[in-house]
Amino acid sequence: MLAQRPQRPQQPPRMAGVEYSRLEDEGDHTSQGSEMMSSPGFVDDAERFAKALDMLSVTRKPTAEQRTEIFALVEKYHQYAASKVQALRKTRKSTSSTGLRRLDDSSSQDSMDLDDADNQPAVADSTEELERWEQEVQIWDMLRRLLPLRYSNRNTLRPVRREVSRFQSASELWNEFLQSDPIAQERKAILECLQTSADDSRTDIDDLVRDYQKQAERGDIIAHGWLHTRSAIKMQKNINSWTGPLDPTSADAGQLVDTHGSNPLVTQLDPDVATRQGRKLQPQDEYFERAIWLGCYELLRRGRSLNEIRDWCIERTEVWRAVSMSAMPLSKDKEANQASTDPLSTLLWRRTCFALARQGGTDDYERAVYGILSGDITSVEKICKTWDDFVFAHYNALLRAQFDGYLMKRTSPDSTATIHQTFPSFNALQFHGDSSSAGERLVSSLESNPKTAAEAKTPLKALQAAIISNNLTQYMHDLGVALGKRANQKAPSHLIPEFDDATISVNDPRFFMMNDHEGLRVATHVHLLISHLDRLQGEDHAESGHSKAQDNIISTYVSILRLANLIDLMPLYCSKLQEERGFFTLSRNITRLEAPSDRTILLKNMMKLGMDTAKFVVYQPRSILAQNPLPDHGIPAFGAFTVFLNSPPTLKYGRPLKPDFFGDDPETLAAVDESLIQSLEWFSLVEGLWDEFFEAGTAIYKRFLKGFNLHAARSLSERVQCADIFRRKTSLAITDDTDVSWFEDLRSGTTAVSLQGDDLSPEQVAVARNFFEMECLVRALDSMETIASSEAMAQEYVAPNAANAEMNLRDVDTSSSPTEELGRDFWSHVGNEIKSIKSFMGPILNNWLLESIQDDNDFIYLRDAYLPETIIGYVSVLHFAGTSLSRDNLLECMELASIIARKDADVAAVLMKAGRMKEIVEGFANCSDLSNSASIVVGVLKARGIRFLEGA
Repeated sequence: MLAQRPQRPQQPPRMAGVEYSRLEDEGDHTSQGSEMMSSPGFVDDAERFAKALDMLSVTRKPTAEQRTEIFALVEKYHQYAASKVQALRKTRKSTSSTGLRRLDDSSSQDSMDLDDADNQPAVADSTEELERWEQEVQIWDMLRRLLPLRYSNRNTLRPVRREVSRFQSASELWNEFLQSDPIAQERKAILECLQTSADDSRTDIDDLVRDYQKQAERGDIIAHGWLHTRSAIKMQKNINSWTGPLDPTSADAGQLVDTHGSNPLVTQLDPDVATRQGRKLQPQDEYFERAIWLGCYELLRRGRSLNEIRDWCIERTEVWRAVSMSAMPLSKDKEANQASTDPLSTLLWRRTCFALARQGGTDDYERAVYGILSGDITSVEKICKTWDDFVFAHYNALLRAQFDGYLMKRTSPDSTATIHQTFPSFNALQFHGDSSSAGERLVSSLESNPKTAAEAKTPLKALQAAIISNNLTQYMHDLGVALGKRANQKAPSHLIPEFDDATISVNDPRFFMMNDHEGLRVATHVHLLISHLDRLQGEDHAESGHSKAQDNIISTYVSILRLANLIDLMPLYCSKLQEERGFFTLSRNITRLEAPSDRTILLKNMMKLGMDTAKFVVYQPRSILAQNPLPDHGIPAFGAFTVFLNSPPTLKYGRPLKPDFFGDDPETLAAVDESLIQSLEWFSLVEGLWDEFFEAGTAIYKRFLKGFNLHAARSLSERVQCADIFRRKTSLAITDDTDVSWFEDLRSGTTAVSLQGDDLSPEQVAVARNFFEMECLVRALDSMETIASSEAMAQEYVAPNAANAEMNLRDVDTSSSPTEELGRDFWSHVGNEIKSIKSFMGPILNNWLLESIQDDNDFIYLRDAYLPETIIGYVSVLHFAGTSLSRDNLLECMELASIIARKDADVAAVLMKAGRMKEIVEGFANCSDLSNSASIVVGVLKARGIRFLEGA
């Protein structure tokens, strides 16, 4: 569906968070009011994610197939994020290698200067980007593991056998346990995700223990145990000729002290000697011991397999440690060749580990290792550094406690009673309480834990917390509320509305900022996938307050796509919104899409996505007008608009017109005006919608004219012409749109053969009439303004010839007027404008806005506001044309007077209502003086009872 793309405008180097000069929002606030740079790779990331999302079938498929497609999509997102991480790590390694080479070559001052000039912030940015992508990988990894468990059709769980063979393997017991408990499956999936993330992102274990190894003062020797303690014991035995093991309570043992001379040294070398004797190892061996236990902890924390743990320990001749961890290390991969065991042995082993975690060992890492194996929390939390570490500690404890309870039920009551009474253990299930809300309570507690509070309140971690606690729906609602509050901080935003929720702070750090493009990309796609799955489960909350707030996420992301010039992707995401919200969001973000070919492609993409393009096109002007009503200032109709200078009339030019009476041309139209005009342009790209177009167009013209917004009205008349709509929608062959007689021919049913197109009913022509009439007014005024400017130019040119100012204008031969020297092109242009205004004035002088489909008081207002000034101005135009081009134009004044004087004329009443009949009569008189027809003009007017001087 994204194969066809509108051509994008060239991407600007900086992207400001402003909504096309602001329609109703004065910006979509996606950059919090300041300019910001888009992430260099955001465009590519957004395109890749959209392309994958677009592949989700819009056709109806069985629910199971749709779920499978969604799960596959999550897998694609995970793979893409993982590939980004690999690429960034490769880049970092390359940069690091280059840095080392520079260090070797930095002997000269020049090289030192070059090193100082390196772009250090870029390295920091690279590190930050890598960390962000690592967290995103973790999010998609969690979802790909958890969603199939949470959104699957579990008809029945696999039955569990009630009697267990003594020789049943631990892996069989473990598999039966997982198959019987959905909560255990989720917890195991979360553990595997945390283990995988740690294994991929943490420092290599050998590098991690290198500092301890160095302080152990044993060079590259990583095996053979406590070398320094063994040497000290052996030396004392040789000095004192001791034989056999030393009794730690004997007097001789008192001579064995460490190198500092302050702590008694162990007398033997078995693994638990330090705990048993209460003595110390040599300081170097304590560092060696810590290095070994740190490595063991990391192996368990990273979910390494039993084989990997064993190999690591064998390499250090510490295989006994691997044996102590062999019963159930809970690796992230499926265990192979596990030792056979029985439930009772597993129960005893866990409790033994718990005793070591709480009461044994000489190092925190040693106790943490046994804490992991026993499902303890306290001993593991002591060395936890990150949010992930704490979550791992708790979920490890919960899962092991669950398995322990499962085994207790599978063992004889007598045995379990003895174990329970004799060997204590930590029960994480009791510690956390209700299993269904344990995850939510855990992530909430981490927000208040001083060690994790800052990290827990970052947006990506907050999103992970929502995934773990199965609380994504609430999180997305809260994120939508936060975005709404941020968007409305400085001014109301209709695009991203605010929802009243006192529990969400506008500055809550848990939620993505509006300029966090990558973060909102992740949140948007997670929300879309979860919403789709919920609908498949029959949990559609489309009309709920939750859904409306969540839609803010998509609306914000669509604005981000616009800022990145990814216009072609926007319909895909708008199609995921409720229809009206989708139309609204899309319409407010496509104002930069101006080429008809690009708009056509966008409409085709919308159709492929199942969006109703006709509804969308009709929706645009209606929503903009409804959202941006004109302020009711109560401007009086009479006197609000003028085309004249405040100067007396002259015989040469009559009453002088005001050049540029439209006002100064703005660099750009106001955003609302531009959007309204663009909304009408879309109609020409969709078949039909005849009535809808003219309804919207008439409403927009009324808005512009009521507000005396002549620049916008002129732009509309130029860009969306009535004749062009007739051509496009009816194939009518209108060759000259300045000759408006074609419309009257259509209305009267006397259309010439050359104009024939598709059949039009009288009703269709009637629907278009008011739009056509207002267009004629605007184009007439536009021509009048041009003529006024030409008149001013002519006056400036003639002014130096003062002698000519005293000429008797009754004897002027216009063919030899000095103004001819302005040039033929100038007067040819003036003549064309005169011809145009004569054409446009025809509909204005004939029941302008009196005939409409529905009664509309606004039309009365517009007649009062524009007809008197326009008609009187037209008289001045004819006067100027008569003295500058041809006397025939002066005779047109008599025709105009006869039109006004007709019994069925409508304009005389408006002129009299405005109290301006005197002005037009004076204008006619000035023209008639030049054409020797004054008595005829006045006679025509008196025939209607219009008194010349009184104007009443």
